[in-house]
Amino acid sequence: MNYRILHLLFLLHAVIPASAALADSDSAVFKKDILPILQAKCVQCHGSENQESMVRLDTLSTDLMKNRAAAETWHEVLNALDSAEMPPEDEDQLTDEELASLTGWIRKTLDDYVKATSRRSGRVVHRRLNRVEYQNTLLDLLGLDMDYALDLPPDSPSEDGFQNNGQALQMSAFQLEYALATARRALDRVIVSGPAPQQYDHEFTESNVRNWRGNVERSNRLQRSQVFLGTMVKDYPEAGEFRIRVTFSAELRPNKGYPILELSVGYRPDTQILFRNVDSVEIKSEAQQTLEFRGRLENHPLPVRGQGKYPGLVVRVRNAYDDGSQRPKAQKGKFPDEPNLPVINIHSVQFEAPFFEQWPPQLHRQIIGAPAEQQNDETSWANKSLTQFLPRAFRRPVTEQEIKRFVDFFQTVRPEFPTVEEAMRETLAMALISPDFLYLVEPAGDEKRPVTSSELASRLSYFLWSTMPDDQLAARAADDSLLNQTVLASEVERLLADKRSQRFVDQFTRQWLNLDVVDRVAISKSYYPKFPEGLKQDMIGETQQFFAFLLQENDSALKLLQSDFTMMNEPLAKHYGYPDVWGRDFRPVKLNRDDHRGGLLGHASVLLSNSTGADSHAVRRAVWIRDRLLDDPPAPPPPDAPTLDEADPEFLTLSIREQLEVHRERAACASCHKDIDPWGIALENFDAVGLWRDEVRRQKGKRFDKLPVNAVDTLPDGQELNGVDGLRRYLLNNRKQQFARALVTRLLTYALGRKLELTDESAIDDLTNKFVKNDYRLGDLVTQIVTSESFQTK
Repeated sequence: MNYRILHLLFLLHAVIPASAALADSDSAVFKKDILPILQAKCVQCHGSENQESMVRLDTLSTDLMKNRAAAETWHEVLNALDSAEMPPEDEDQLTDEELASLTGWIRKTLDDYVKATSRRSGRVVHRRLNRVEYQNTLLDLLGLDMDYALDLPPDSPSEDGFQNNGQALQMSAFQLEYALATARRALDRVIVSGPAPQQYDHEFTESNVRNWRGNVERSNRLQRSQVFLGTMVKDYPEAGEFRIRVTFSAELRPNKGYPILELSVGYRPDTQILFRNVDSVEIKSEAQQTLEFRGRLENHPLPVRGQGKYPGLVVRVRNAYDDGSQRPKAQKGKFPDEPNLPVINIHSVQFEAPFFEQWPPQLHRQIIGAPAEQQNDETSWANKSLTQFLPRAFRRPVTEQEIKRFVDFFQTVRPEFPTVEEAMRETLAMALISPDFLYLVEPAGDEKRPVTSSELASRLSYFLWSTMPDDQLAARAADDSLLNQTVLASEVERLLADKRSQRFVDQFTRQWLNLDVVDRVAISKSYYPKFPEGLKQDMIGETQQFFAFLLQENDSALKLLQSDFTMMNEPLAKHYGYPDVWGRDFRPVKLNRDDHRGGLLGHASVLLSNSTGADSHAVRRAVWIRDRLLDDPPAPPPPDAPTLDEADPEFLTLSIREQLEVHRERAACASCHKDIDPWGIALENFDAVGLWRDEVRRQKGKRFDKLPVNAVDTLPDGQELNGVDGLRRYLLNNRKQQFARALVTRLLTYALGRKLELTDESAIDDLTNKFVKNDYRLGDLVTQIVTSESFQTK
């Protein structure tokens, strides 16, 4: 029966139609006036023998209504002609008459296409929840802390780099099976049956482990080499929620960061130590206090009872603060006091599990009610529970017919389960693999139409929170007040002010700026032997918190290009050489005037992600600027293009700039690199880990040669870029409109969850003009996108 249901649900999920085949128009005007120009001036590079930038013009369809991809290509051709990028300088140039004829025909053809398609049905956003959205939605729907996305495959990014694009988010039968298994596992934990289990309460006032080996000291007084361990050998549960209360005081130190109380639960089977952190909290007061932590035992490593050298479930508390100085050595299992480091003094640790204040627990009651409601009529009870659950799960009003379908399913499976709770678990699991839950569904129609209030609520919540609408947003949708533009703008402001908007910041900046690459760059231990791996997350944090600060303050997005401050915490401030910044929290720090670091181009995350891990990489940095900041990515290199990694060892002793000059001597490379390299060479004063330098180090055996940095180069239009400061001035003076349009394009792409097309150009232009006139204010741009026709029309 379950496989039949799976099969039916799988058939229901949306299928994106394949692209139409290419077809040529027999337009007399094109054949008479346009094709000869293309054949004379363009097909040498974009014809049957060569297709530079993977563009072929002699057979490119002119029937745009049947070939949307051709429309996009013609639009790219028009942009290249308007910006004088085509034909290249060393090729036969178009006459004024030829240029006017060609651009005039393309522009008219594209305008006709846009007018025709604007009257057709809207593009339906029918996309699967990605891993982050799936995780957050189930967490908010069920209230259960669990890794819901554990078994799901990674989401494939779209061409734009975003992981919420409907065309890139496919669904397979295997994914559907994983989703069903996940739903069942979660509901087994949320919906309970039977009598209340026995509760265990253990309190520790000192470590009760005597034979725990390792380079740590067991103590109540915690610096970085001490640990507090509370072990339960027999009387401990293996499932359910736990509550841990830690009572402690602290000793703070001047000119040092704050102690970090880290709580973990796990065990030690033998030589390994298997713990999972519950949470860590920075302690900023010396006063005695009690912190409460909650979690699920199923989320942590659990020992096998009666086995292993070190049996039992262990609660571990430690002080995770480390100033990076050399650790002292232990003497007979004791570490000397480090008077300059902060201390946490543990007074007691209380462990309670399974923890609940009433039975069934609150999460159970929120979904299917109290047991007394089940006694009289199970069918009525099921109807009531589903009437409450399904609108939240589907994020829209549900009909009586839909509710009846699930009630009928409940009645069908009820005899197969010993308890009513187990039958309801299976019924709700079916709802959680329905397309109405797994997809953001907006029903298709023949004409464009405004989205409904519930559709608008979902669009908004998944844009800014990566999850389902909360109760207030759902209520605004239910009474249709969300369709009022004033109410909608106030909801945008509320959502941005909520801590859940950090999800938007995290997801958008990671995907827009390619920040995930930071974790994949292997830092060379030869060049940077003392680089701490944990610093990578602080590098990413600087960029994300900088964007978040501009968003919350509704500040100018031009500060992404140049600013007199950045966001730092203690580890990053040490890396950059800024004193008196303490603690893990990021805060605005004014930059030294001669530090050259303001804006994204001085962020270590950007510089490291576009490096080799040993040195800078001018080409990667250049492509990142052109692509991410200006939405003008250079064409990918041809398959036979030689790389910079030459076999000649003497080549490797040259600076990056000198290597690129050698590279550009080759005709096959010069045409592209002359418009790429200067952007990256301007950043040569920053090394691989984002620190300023005046000399480039080149490893030669066991020693390093030093070469002077030359960060000056010239763009093809004659504009000289003199270092990072010159690059910033050029971007602000010559490219800020292009940057504004690029940012609008990226934000709108992310907000709509689809690739933008030619028909979106007028909306992009309108939003960009408003953005510029409003002094590039980032918060207002988000509101303008939400209140735009593009966001509110299907």
